[in-house]
Amino acid sequence: MIKIDPKVHVVGSIAYDDITTPEGSRENLLAGSAVYFSLAASIYSDISMIGTVGSDFYDKDLSLLKSKEIDTSKIKKIEGGKTFRWKGNYLKNYEDPETIYTSLGVFEDFSPNVDTELSNSGFIFLANISPEIQLSIAQKLINKSRIVGLDSMNHWIIEKKDKLYEVMKNIDIFFLNKGEALRLANKKTIEESAKYIIENGPKLCIIKDGKNGSYLYSIEGEEFFCPTYNIDKIVDPTGAGDTFAGGFFGFISNIQKPEIKDFKEAMIFGSATASFTIEGFGVEQLINLSKEKINFRVNNIKSKID
Repeated sequence: MIKIDPKVHVVGSIAYDDITTPEGSRENLLAGSAVYFSLAASIYSDISMIGTVGSDFYDKDLSLLKSKEIDTSKIKKIEGGKTFRWKGNYLKNYEDPETIYTSLGVFEDFSPNVDTELSNSGFIFLANISPEIQLSIAQKLINKSRIVGLDSMNHWIIEKKDKLYEVMKNIDIFFLNKGEALRLANKKTIEESAKYIIENGPKLCIIKDGKNGSYLYSIEGEEFFCPTYNIDKIVDPTGAGDTFAGGFFGFISNIQKPEIKDFKEAMIFGSATASFTIEGFGVEQLINLSKEKINFRVNNIKSKID
């Protein structure tokens, strides 16, 4: 592996969540796709967060992000505005929470500035935001060797499928869960869905199937299954997918011209990192997470791979 400048840019939501699971309830949890991704990736890389918050965003949470050496200079604070908030209930299903309410706040009018640093970046993750915003960023990226990751959700797949297809043609790695992949491709299996998705743009498709593991499919026909680390108790699964992507990008951003074996390795690191997230509420298990703790679980996952 040859070390390069590993700075990763993530564009996504910064939020506060109220969560109820069988393990209890919490309010005003620091959350959002950009937050989960950044805290995970910061263990291995320099991270720049691009998002927006309201004047109600706590100074202590900004200080937490800065303490992890995350670049917060591109977070736009709207005075008088309200930070994105979500309330969810996992009592019936850990994999499909009931949304009690969503208040987009300042995120509703979010329009990120694609500056010179971002447009020249080698590593960009477009977290779960509207396809219009994702496309406006992807089309302004000029680094020919860049690696761009993409996330989405069923809402965009249903409401803005055509625009999402445009985004897919401008990115390299698409991260989806099983349900999203099946819906987007209108197929019955993970394999069929992945092949369809790759035909429509990305070089790699990574499909997550919860506790069952995750799957990688490449444009060259490579396939890889990554097992999960078995944990004793799920506390809060919120943000696990973003943490997976953060661990993945944090690892891969330290490799110049990564090959398929490196992406497979990155999946293992993503899976190991995500396993910590679900053991606590919000980001609490990520705050003091170390490489040593992750490496233990990485080795455990590798022991399950033939």
